[in-house]
Amino acid sequence: MLLALAACGSEDAGSADPTTEPTAAAEDTTDPAGACEPAGDALPEADGDFGDAPTFTWPDGCAPEGLQVEVLSEGDGTEVGLGAAVVANYAGYVWGSDTPFDSSYERGNPSLFSLNQVVQGWSTGIPGATVGSRLLLSIPPDLGYGEAGNAGAGIAGTDTIVFVVDVVDTFNADMAGEADAAAVADDALPVTVEGELGEAAGLTVPSDAESPTEPAVYRVADGTGDPVAMGQFVAVAYTVTYWDGSSNETSWSPGYGEPADAEPGPASGPLVAMLGQGTIFDLLDGVPVGSRVVLVAPGSDGEPALAVVADVLGAV
Repeated sequence: MLLALAACGSEDAGSADPTTEPTAAAEDTTDPAGACEPAGDALPEADGDFGDAPTFTWPDGCAPEGLQVEVLSEGDGTEVGLGAAVVANYAGYVWGSDTPFDSSYERGNPSLFSLNQVVQGWSTGIPGATVGSRLLLSIPPDLGYGEAGNAGAGIAGTDTIVFVVDVVDTFNADMAGEADAAAVADDALPVTVEGELGEAAGLTVPSDAESPTEPAVYRVADGTGDPVAMGQFVAVAYTVTYWDGSSNETSWSPGYGEPADAEPGPASGPLVAMLGQGTIFDLLDGVPVGSRVVLVAPGSDGEPALAVVADVLGAV
């Protein structure tokens, strides 16, 4: 339910970033049969240090089969978890090309994205890397843009795509806001928030709570980070429930009250939303990173009102 509320929150300014699913078939631009040697295991050389745009030297022969991940340099930061929200710089190339089809280095800023909303080569190839690492990923079509390719970026449905990814930061499914955030007493808060600061949070709507008639934000605790602003991409850990308790969802794994070895849910991992897209997350405008807040919104289209307890983990 909450991903729909985030709308276009995972879209990036790049021409063919890995969060974008193809919508049209691409012209087949691969070499004719016999134009290159059979597939081997050789990967291109990617020169450049962490933070710098890479320069590729391509090997002879076709691209290797399957997903290939090489750690070009290993960082000593936090390990990226499944479903994490990741801050990274990256450049993407069609195998053998001298020009990137997308590059955050050229835009001058890293990107923030959810591993639940990217091509499969990223969602399975990046977890396990540590912050500060520089990765080389060779992604076959079935784990990239599929048979449709991406015509606008010049990616055919049979193209292998190659990325250098610099992992700048990660927000994993077990992370929350600041444990020492400054608690805010708000007598108008219409719901009950459960769970300690710095840990997964739960949410209960009292049976006598009046359903909201307009969107609103309530501060639970103020973090010490910079306030987030419209136009930024924001990583949010959350628990959401309908006002009548008929449905709920959490991004935390384990969620509030769950054992440490609980199976991850389908939405496990922070949501990434772009502020200013007309969603409930626009209410986060001005909220400091590290904070915990409650967002409420009235019902619509036959659905009841909802409440969200949200921790602001980071922003780009």
